[in-house]
This record gives sequence, C-alpha cells and structure tokens, in this order.
Amino acid sequence: MSNTHWDPARYGLFGNERLRPAIDLISRLPKPASGFSPRHIVDLGCGPGSVTAILADAYGSSDPDGPRITGVDSSDEMLETARKRGENITWQKADIADWQPDAPVDLLFSNAALHWVPDHSKLFPRLLEHLRPGGIIAIQVPNNFLAPSHQLIGEAGMDWRKEVATAMHAARIMRPGDYFDVLTPACDEVDLWQTQYCHVLTGPDAVYNWTSSTILRPVMDALPDDEARAKFTAKYKERLNQVYPSRDDGRTLFPFNRLFMIARKKSA
Repeated sequence: MSNTHWDPARYGLFGNERLRPAIDLISRLPKPASGFSPRHIVDLGCGPGSVTAILADAYGSSDPDGPRITGVDSSDEMLETARKRGENITWQKADIADWQPDAPVDLLFSNAALHWVPDHSKLFPRLLEHLRPGGIIAIQVPNNFLAPSHQLIGEAGMDWRKEVATAMHAARIMRPGDYFDVLTPACDEVDLWQTQYCHVLTGPDAVYNWTSSTILRPVMDALPDDEARAKFTAKYKERLNQVYPSRDDGRTLFPFNRLFMIARKKSA
C-alpha cells in the first residue's frame, strides 16, 4: 500500500461517521482511573491524526507527565496533515509491515489500518513482541468485504478481472476465531466483538464517495488507463446507487461491519 496516494481531505469527508468506531474502541480501553497508565502509546496507521488526538486526550497527553504518543503512517500526505495539528504527538513515517519501536510499548492501537498489511498470523505475534508485559493491543479493522459495497467492485471490474482481484486482495483480514487463536498464546485477556454501523451519508453517489477514499484506491491505481477508470466508475456507481438508494431526504443509509479486539499481554 505504500505506493498508493491517500487524500486526507477526501478521507475526512465523513467526519464523525469515520471517527465513531475509533471512539467506541477507545471507550472500551482501561483508563488511568482504573489503574492503567501507559507511558508509551503508538497509533499504527494514524492517517491525518484525528484519532491519535482523541487517544492522546483520553490518556492526558497535555499533562507534562503524560504519556509519550507516536502516530505512525506510511503516507506522506496523511502525515503532512497530521503534523499541522497542535497536540504533543510525534509523527513517524514507517510501513506497519516492518515497523519497530525504539522502546517497548504500553498501548499499541490501530484503527482501520491493519487490513492493508498482509499475513496477520505472523504480523500479530510480531506486534505483541513490541508490547511490555501487561501492555494492551487494541485493533479495529473493517469486516465489510462480503457486503455489496465491496462485492460490486468485482462485478464492475469484470473487464479487468485479474487487475481488480489482485488489488482487492491487498486488503484482507482473518476470521474472528483466527485472531483469538493468534492472540491467546501471548495474552491473558482477549476481547473480540463485531459491530454493524448504519452510517448516514449525504449527497449524490454517497457510498461511492466513501469507498473511493479507501478500498477503491488500489483498484483505481491498478486499472490500465483513464478510459478504463471512467468505464469502471460508471458501472460501479450505477450498481451502488441501485443497492444503496438515496432516500427522499437526500440521505443514504450504509450498513458497515467492523471487527474489534482488545488483548492484554501476559505479565512477565
């Protein structure tokens, strides 16, 4: 995914609809009042930094004695936007696939990013190695790959079947039970849950605008030329608007599934 250019403005069009899963994940984390006071927090795949700022606020980063917080992303565009923020956060360019911290981490957080990184059966044990004993890993990944929004990409891209299939394969996750199996050897506590959000979108081609800022980006990059992209886009928009019709008030309801996990690493 490092060759795909990300547009922070387009990604941020949906505001609270995109932030809500991250806020829900943060709300489930233990806080300093309960005795969990992380000194080193890392947000993997931090994007434009909006979620990192919420995470920082939850753990008192404005306090001089607050935790050290690092946002990690591979996109220059996203990090440029993040660095314009005023919070006391360190922004680091790195690919999650081979990222390593300079010191063990107390809270390793990632919202809607790890599905772009391959081979989670190997990735997760490696990430857990970077956690201190008793540290927490907290992850949210989209789990909407079987929904029409994603399946219709293949239908619209039948003329470029190989290119589209390869691009779509870049984003994938395991089954919930597989994450339980990969986390439990190193963790005492594993909490897994799934949520379906009903996002309320506005404007024409609402679902297309959502997917075009995320899952559709590698697909568009993989298509051979502008003519192919235009033909694909027309077909995809048409089918999306049939499956996700705009209501009389101009709003579109977009069900979207997400998988969450929080696990605490075993104490030494």
